[in-house]
Amino acid sequence: MIRVSFTNEQGQRPLSINEAYVAKRDRGAAILDGSGNQLTFSGATSASIPPGKRLTSDPVNMPVLANTELVISAYLPVDITGSGSPVTYHVRALQTNYIAAGNQAAAADLPHSETTTAWYFLANVDVANDCVTPAIATLGDSITDGDQRAAPNEPIDLNVRYPDLLSDAIISGGKAASVINLGISGNQVLTAFLGQSPAERLNRDLLTLSGISHVIYLEGINDIGLPVLLSVLGAPTPTNTANAIIAGHQQIIRHAKDAGLFIIGGTLTPSGGSSLPGYHDAIAEAKRQKINAWIRGSGAYDAVIDFDEALADPEKPSMMRDELTADGLHPNARGYQVMANTAFAAIHEMLPNKQYEDDDHCSANTQPQADPV
Repeated sequence: MIRVSFTNEQGQRPLSINEAYVAKRDRGAAILDGSGNQLTFSGATSASIPPGKRLTSDPVNMPVLANTELVISAYLPVDITGSGSPVTYHVRALQTNYIAAGNQAAAADLPHSETTTAWYFLANVDVANDCVTPAIATLGDSITDGDQRAAPNEPIDLNVRYPDLLSDAIISGGKAASVINLGISGNQVLTAFLGQSPAERLNRDLLTLSGISHVIYLEGINDIGLPVLLSVLGAPTPTNTANAIIAGHQQIIRHAKDAGLFIIGGTLTPSGGSSLPGYHDAIAEAKRQKINAWIRGSGAYDAVIDFDEALADPEKPSMMRDELTADGLHPNARGYQVMANTAFAAIHEMLPNKQYEDDDHCSANTQPQADPV
């Protein structure tokens, strides 16, 4: 069973959806023959989403395997581009999306369309699992988002963000868990710069997810660097101390634990090779090291993933190894694979073994749950 959630959370006017479908992707904009399923909302094929709200479809009986690529299509009968209402979208989706005129929601392909690498109006997809398994949310900034903007050819449609690669590692390692990417480029611990702050996003993006059990939290490098960068760009911004950033982490940890979640801290990755002001100087490095020492040694997190140690150049610990970075701040695809391998090594013992349909693996007392993909 699948449910799809659409969002108008940033909008100031209602968002009308005339028709919407979910299907399995073939290649490009094409879907696999016979895989399309129309979505309904309380039994209706159309819906209007009020400003600031999400809308979840009725369940669709559509079996999917792990890491199946889905196509979500929607027809918006009202042109919103000139309405003045903000558009709710994920700017760094790094997936090719297709936009065509008219009602193409049920189309098998869109040969005459414009493309974008942003996701519009899509909040999440739930997939019901036969057995209760962990659902791991990765909460973070552009490093969780998968940014490789400075790379010569940023990989689009290749699913090489570290959460994607962690999901692959879990499956190939014979373990069972869902992985959800909640990264937003530019996000911070203390300040809402791009998107809401993580404290606010815990309620909006994380605690609304079905079956969520674990969180990997990797945030703080933008709290160090962005205030300096913004000041250089002409927007004077107060800098943050390491202690203030640590206090922000403590707030996130308390909120997650109060919700019954197992929260895992990721050490801040090296940024000394970046050319951006605020990220590469001695002051930034001293803050990063103090925060990482606290993440490793405080015991505040339920577990720790040492991304810093995995990526750092042993001879220049303020920098990532040259072969693992796109720009000195963000890993490249190889670096994201190292992050995924490091995360899996840290958490694999807490994950259940993968079960198979022909195994007698669900007890009579185990109820199916909806796990996000």
